[in-house]
Amino acid sequence: MTIVEFFDGVSICNMVSCLAMKPDKIIFIGEEKPIERQKKVYTRFINSYGMQVELTHTPINRSSVEQIVSVLTDIVESEESCVFDLTGGEDLVLVAMGIVFERYRNTGKVQIHRFNIGSGRVVDCDKDGVLPDTEQPKLSVEGNIMLYGGCVVPYNGKKGTYNWDFNDDFESDLKVMWEICKTDPGLWNSLIGTLSYMAGDDSAELTVSASKTHTKELMKKQKIAWIPGLMKSFNRCGLITNLVDEDDFVSFTFKNEQVKRCLTKEGTVLELEVMLLAKKLKRKDGSFLFDDAVNGVYIDWDSELHEPSDNDKDTENEIDVVLMQGLVPVFISCKNGSVDDTELYKLNTVADRFGGPYVKKVLVSSYFGKNNEDAHTHFVQRAKDMDIELIENVHTLSDEAFAKEMKKKLC
Repeated sequence: MTIVEFFDGVSICNMVSCLAMKPDKIIFIGEEKPIERQKKVYTRFINSYGMQVELTHTPINRSSVEQIVSVLTDIVESEESCVFDLTGGEDLVLVAMGIVFERYRNTGKVQIHRFNIGSGRVVDCDKDGVLPDTEQPKLSVEGNIMLYGGCVVPYNGKKGTYNWDFNDDFESDLKVMWEICKTDPGLWNSLIGTLSYMAGDDSAELTVSASKTHTKELMKKQKIAWIPGLMKSFNRCGLITNLVDEDDFVSFTFKNEQVKRCLTKEGTVLELEVMLLAKKLKRKDGSFLFDDAVNGVYIDWDSELHEPSDNDKDTENEIDVVLMQGLVPVFISCKNGSVDDTELYKLNTVADRFGGPYVKKVLVSSYFGKNNEDAHTHFVQRAKDMDIELIENVHTLSDEAFAKEMKKKLC
């Protein structure tokens, strides 16, 4: 089967039929240069899904309906079986398609459809009652980033997208950590900053021994602190063991690597709580709302990964949580402390770049951070202008209320 795609600036519009119909060949109709730029991206994307699809393109004169009609007519006459996808494309091209359809409507040689990106459903545009055989198209988080020309950077021991193991024991530990964090996110952040400094960069070492004196100046500059009460809570709950807290000496052992990651980066527990709740959200029919969920997604913008010694440097961003609902990505920024307009701009920029016009954007925060009603009103309005949903004061919510609010904002 051959699919004819009217090339669009939105990548999912160009690839949705490929995902759903698994064609042998795709003919892109549009300007040559933008299509050529994207063919490498689409080839990599198609190969990642295990498909073998020939990609070709036919250039057109965007200002000439007659020339476009001639191009489409040649395709109808030369291809044994082709389907035209109207999900994307410019107005003049679609007008030309209407002319060609009228010429061939009684021959059975022209099939026209389009996809609803939000629902993934195919629409019978020629109203002949014949729909192509399709699968419900879905994207993984990695596939979605790849579709827009980037890649998810794997974890290399120092940075990258860490692969969490959500076993029952860790989920239980996460709930305990979140409940402790909720009592006072500010104190939590302060202590976690200290633990991060004490633990250093070696993620494999679980035992920490340190002199408090060496951290005093850092504590003053970076607003971090040693909070014995929280450390005792961690010890009682088994998140750390062998706690020794004397005048100028502290020593303890993290329960495991994943707990250590949670207790050495301020916002990780909130991010994981958001992802875990999202993964368990269900529709009315009992099916899960999201098909994929990844936390701490490191995105390389051009998919060309470089070594530190290379002259070319990577452009990367980290998104706290990315979810996939069919073909629709949800980009979530989580702030377990004060938040300002900068976070809105960062989220908006990355989400629009790797989610296109169908992306959903959400900012989850424990508190605004400024005791200023006018500043908060401005912040809320700015978020609205960027189509960013806000879920605020999450540390005051029960799990049930938090999940309900997420479902309300994410659906």
